[in-house]
Amino acid sequence: MSDIPLFPLNVVLMPGAPLPLHIFEERYKQMVDECIEADTEFGMVLADESGTREVGCTARIVELVERYEDGRLVILVEGSRRFRLNNIMTGKPYYVGEIEYLEDEADEDVAALAEECIKLLERVVEAATEGSVGIEIESPYRNLSFAIAGRIEFDLETRQQILELQTERERLEKVRELLSSAADRLERERQARDVAHTNGRVREDWTPGEKSEGEEGS
Repeated sequence: MSDIPLFPLNVVLMPGAPLPLHIFEERYKQMVDECIEADTEFGMVLADESGTREVGCTARIVELVERYEDGRLVILVEGSRRFRLNNIMTGKPYYVGEIEYLEDEADEDVAALAEECIKLLERVVEAATEGSVGIEIESPYRNLSFAIAGRIEFDLETRQQILELQTERERLEKVRELLSSAADRLERERQARDVAHTNGRVREDWTPGEKSEGEEGS
């Protein structure tokens, strides 16, 4: 068990993912200042109208981007370690969490599944940007699921589900399902836009000045 400063927020932080934070509440300004001085991490957990989740991720302060005259801070953090929140204590101005760190269960080789997810990610990015964009993912694919989930804007509940899964295989299978669905949808939308731009289906032998299918005659 460990005790760490706790920052409940409507955000899901993934291990290895960067996140800028604007700190303006007095209690959290104090918390961040203490973490900077002691070079320690704080915990982030998703908190919304459904309550505070049990599984979160510690945040390592990478950079103090700006400190305003009124004390507000802009910091850049990076997700570090997953944890389970067992208890919330209120002895300080900010919350303190009693936590236990989570380690992945033993897993088999997931290289083939990882490669499949990378190809799907490339499809999603290409369809979304309407151009080929290289995806740089380091191998071996350690925590690839978190790297992808930190890059793609999945909804909060989905991100939380990924964070809570106990093996990389489970997480990659979930990511594969999400990316496959997203790629199919984006490619359909792209095809629909292409058709709309040409006012219907254009014959391969169409030449300038000739009416394409879907155009009315004058």
